[in-house]
Amino acid sequence: MMPTARLDSSMRHKARRVRALRWIMQDLAGIARQPEQAHRTHLRATLEWLCRAQDASATAGLVAGGWTFESGWQAPSIDATGRLIETFLPAAEYLAWPELAQRACHMLDALLEAPEVASLGRLHGLIAAHARLGQRESLARALRDAQGMRIDARHPAAWHADAAHVLARLAALAGEDGLRGVARMHLQAACCAQTPSGWFADLAAPTPTATLARVLRSLAEASRLLGEAAGFDAALRAAHGLSDQLRPDGALCAAFDDGWTPGARYACVPGSAEAAAAWLRLAQMGGGAAWRDAAWRLLAWVKRNQRTEGDQLTLRGALPNAAPIWRGATAFGVDTLGAKYFADALMMDMVGIAIPPVA
Repeated sequence: MMPTARLDSSMRHKARRVRALRWIMQDLAGIARQPEQAHRTHLRATLEWLCRAQDASATAGLVAGGWTFESGWQAPSIDATGRLIETFLPAAEYLAWPELAQRACHMLDALLEAPEVASLGRLHGLIAAHARLGQRESLARALRDAQGMRIDARHPAAWHADAAHVLARLAALAGEDGLRGVARMHLQAACCAQTPSGWFADLAAPTPTATLARVLRSLAEASRLLGEAAGFDAALRAAHGLSDQLRPDGALCAAFDDGWTPGARYACVPGSAEAAAAWLRLAQMGGGAAWRDAAWRLLAWVKRNQRTEGDQLTLRGALPNAAPIWRGATAFGVDTLGAKYFADALMMDMVGIAIPPVA
């Protein structure tokens, strides 16, 4: 490495340390203290940050998995890229922001060019591209990828629930009864792992809030598509267990053990955003206004943890992985998928749509 390059690297690390120290001092003074603004303001800031995450990726079209104070932008993520297609396409329409649709097309191109590996996130993206853009190639690729989504006892309930959701969507689009049967088997596998309290026995304890939110959302969506009332009941049990832990200030613990015992000493901002999106979807599916009220409290708390202003573009509009920032295994980082689900929840509340769209 040339001396100039070493100097540049040293300066970048020093700048990141200064920014980290500034964030620590702010969190010591109290978390969730940022100005709470209108949905559209937070949505715009979030999408702008996600665009920067795509621009920073080492692979054209793909999106970086996040950013950390230690190492900067993380490696490109196939899973996050696929799931973001679900977000960028409706955002382009409802915000009259055509650049987002172009970016989604670049994401799709990158997914189609990537090697075939089992990725539920990529399946989500391929299905969204076909559903909204009529991309036949993406549907064909999704059907090929789906062949690897067979029942495997080594997979936990979270994987089975997500697989049930995405395969049920694909079956509805492609008219594939065989896929519908596999989706039903995944749904049953996830439901069988649920404990009386609504938690899931085969998940590593403590289980991150984001994982629990994704399980309950996936169970609800798969149950609707497959006509399985038992799966929706399982989703409601998990949703009630999680919502009962909502604190008066609108925060959720970052992880839970069976019986919904808090398993962390901090709150997870991305997980809270995903839980808000899940609860809004339950409200849309007829679960009652209480889910919307809970989602509003959670969204307000997430808003108060997002910095929508400042000259540091890598942090402006990002969501910290933890509150306070120094807690947990992903401390001192910001998450791409958390931003995605925050944008989803904001749009779902603003426009009354479902993301991903209802088949």
